[in-house]
Amino acid sequence: MAAKVLKDGTVLTFDDTTQSIKVLRRASILIVDDRITAIAEKDDEFSVPAGSEIIDVQGKIVSPGFVNTHVHMWQSVYRTIGPNVALVQYFGWLSQMSATATKAFMPNDIYISSLEGYLEGLNAGVTSHVEHAHNNWSREVVEPGYEAAVDSGARVWWCYDVAPSDKFSMEEQWDILGRLAAKPTQSPVVLGLSLDGLAPSFLNDPTGQLEHAKQMVRELKLQVLTMHHMGGPWPQGNTSPTLICQQNLQSIGLPIIFSHAPFLRDQDMRALRENNLFISVTPESECHFGHGQTTGRLISDQASLGVDTNWTFSGDILTQARLWLQTVRNSNYQRTLSAGLLPRENPMAVEQAFLLATRQGGRALQRSDIGVLQVGAKADMVVFNGDSPNMLGWSDPVAAVLLHANIGDIEHVLVDGRFRKRNFKLASVDWGDIRAKFLQTARRIQQHVAISPPIPDKLWGIGEIGDVEIATTSRGLARNVVCPDESAIR
Repeated sequence: MAAKVLKDGTVLTFDDTTQSIKVLRRASILIVDDRITAIAEKDDEFSVPAGSEIIDVQGKIVSPGFVNTHVHMWQSVYRTIGPNVALVQYFGWLSQMSATATKAFMPNDIYISSLEGYLEGLNAGVTSHVEHAHNNWSREVVEPGYEAAVDSGARVWWCYDVAPSDKFSMEEQWDILGRLAAKPTQSPVVLGLSLDGLAPSFLNDPTGQLEHAKQMVRELKLQVLTMHHMGGPWPQGNTSPTLICQQNLQSIGLPIIFSHAPFLRDQDMRALRENNLFISVTPESECHFGHGQTTGRLISDQASLGVDTNWTFSGDILTQARLWLQTVRNSNYQRTLSAGLLPRENPMAVEQAFLLATRQGGRALQRSDIGVLQVGAKADMVVFNGDSPNMLGWSDPVAAVLLHANIGDIEHVLVDGRFRKRNFKLASVDWGDIRAKFLQTARRIQQHVAISPPIPDKLWGIGEIGDVEIATTSRGLARNVVCPDESAIR
């Protein structure tokens, strides 16, 4: 692969000393193989290798690739089927726990659904994903999800969820994960482990699942651990940062990411900070499904951003960063306003949301070379054109990206120094073929799962379900409900 020079763009580098974005107003980036080998503001500061490809990015903004630390790509074919679904309804309808839903998926469906999801991300400048792969209900549907990650060209930590099943033993699941780990690949895809299925068995651990999981993580050279964690009124699954650390999983030395984590206790936040563990806030998902998110704003130093389910809403991290920025601002403003005072300042800077979408994802993965533009970093980057009506006239490039850009402004996307989107179009894929296969699969599966089952009286027979206030434009149809105080839930 020829070296590349992105020439004369506005480059958003990261300064380790100030822990902030350093804007280079006119700089060039040299890419050799999969790494950034030089960033310079003057033409004579580095020599250009013979045969290098020169890409003119003058007047454009060069950003690190966005990092999505939580997603389930196998569900992409559900797109638009659950615009008003709540989480208590989702589990029995569209999740990996639903016999109706999973019966509809053939191995090729998992592949095309996952592949299209990763391409959606690349089109939106998402270069890295932590995949919580709970396509785990049969042997046949596991590997196609992994192969889709490999074929997509995205950087993926593919974390399989080993879970108890009467029809698919955990021994078989570990065997498949072992076979995937033994596969040679040149792609930027590595394996990790999701702990939703295993974590409940770690308590008391009569069958030795905890030590076995630690052993397999080491043998298979898995790179990250992840799990959902809820807390608060949600049924517990032994996934709090406190309990995970009590079981000494952090001693393995891998990154651990807790997805959502909307009701963290003080001891959970201490566990995160003391052990350098992270949460993945998924703002649109948590608003949409009703997870809640009361404590994410208090742990920004150990937080990153994720998408979760790209079939119900946006599949890009830019939207998540923007929504989280304004959610935190509103929440913090309200605390001052509720005291009868006027806010003195803005409670969250735009740059902090940008860092959550980029560098914090790299930190969550213990990768200083991900989510930043620095010499030695992976050549994962996004070029924003900047000439559209919504961006024209920008002077602050971070604000231009975070507050004004959209997917249509993304001209180029590179992963490992290779173009995955070029001149506003996905590169190195047969989009026509993928589109046709995806549409065929989506139509069949959506028809199969079109009717949602009744909402249970209790979630998994434990979680109490209550009414919510209904907002409507129709006068007289709104429903007001008295809810417990937030502090009572926490």
